[in-house]
Amino acid sequence: MKRRFNYTGRGRIPQEKISIILNKKENSVSSFTATIDLSGMGLPPEAKIYIETYHRTEYKSFDFGTVGNILPPSDTSLLGLVYTGNLKFRILVVDELSGHNGLILANVDGLKPVSDIGTKSILPVEFCDIGQQIWRVDFDGTKDPLVLNINNQIPNIEHVSKFDPRFILYVYPAVIREILTHIVFVDRVNPSDPEMGWHKEWLDFSRIVLAGEDSPKVLDPQDDDFDEETTQRWINKVVEEFCSSRMKEWKGYISKINEEGQ
Repeated sequence: MKRRFNYTGRGRIPQEKISIILNKKENSVSSFTATIDLSGMGLPPEAKIYIETYHRTEYKSFDFGTVGNILPPSDTSLLGLVYTGNLKFRILVVDELSGHNGLILANVDGLKPVSDIGTKSILPVEFCDIGQQIWRVDFDGTKDPLVLNINNQIPNIEHVSKFDPRFILYVYPAVIREILTHIVFVDRVNPSDPEMGWHKEWLDFSRIVLAGEDSPKVLDPQDDDFDEETTQRWINKVVEEFCSSRMKEWKGYISKINEEGQ
């Protein structure tokens, strides 16, 4: 039976008091580790703590003990969830002892985890009906300013988008090119002081892909120092290096072509 909570009168848990790390096994998300600090919030020590992870219709709940005795469960497995690349978490502190059983005393929602190597996903994915398009980049999402929409009308698309080498090699290089082009020619970002967080994340991503090489110093086409040829070369190089790093998918792609040709 699904637990019912009363959300009236709840407090807000500061996000900086929570740290959630995704653990990986064989390059796949297997579980998570959470650090919770509720000191100074005046919460009763007997109040229960729950961590819930979710993505669209997928959902799991974990019992983390009480405020006075935070006790992570022995099993925080996320195996069985179809798409772990866009999981979000919420923390609930619940009164289960008083006459207001199920009353939410404090919570925080929409938490994004980091991976076991300290990086977080910079491309949230949403599966939705986008007509006859297979994918599109939404630069004005309601929850995230940058979202990759993938058409949920395509059979088994959540699995395909994650594991099919043809999808990965056809779609993601084009997505990267569109995002970097948008950063330059639409948002005209100042690389030394990007205004939006996702701009900085993608410039950092390009630097990692290019082994420390910075983006062009000017990414504003209206600036007199803007060099379009250099900028286009930089975008192409990021896409090329990304593809070079996907050797596993490339071999899988070639294998599928050979199989279909036989």
